[in-house]
Amino acid sequence: MAAKKKPELRVYVEPDLDKLIRLLAALHEKTLSDVVSDALERWVDLPENQALIEKHNLDQLH
Repeated sequence: MAAKKKPELRVYVEPDLDKLIRLLAALHEKTLSDVVSDALERWVDLPENQALIEKHNLDQLH
């Protein structure tokens, strides 16, 4: 069975942050996609975002 194509996100960051993220990702042997996905998952897990997810029944989206 073919894997689902993941949606693409485009973000803009400051040049210094870009350089640091790329270096850290390489040191951890991770892709930029892995790093961003991990960061976004942690952001979604914040209590204030979990409260919004529950309040608006957004948990049914995933």
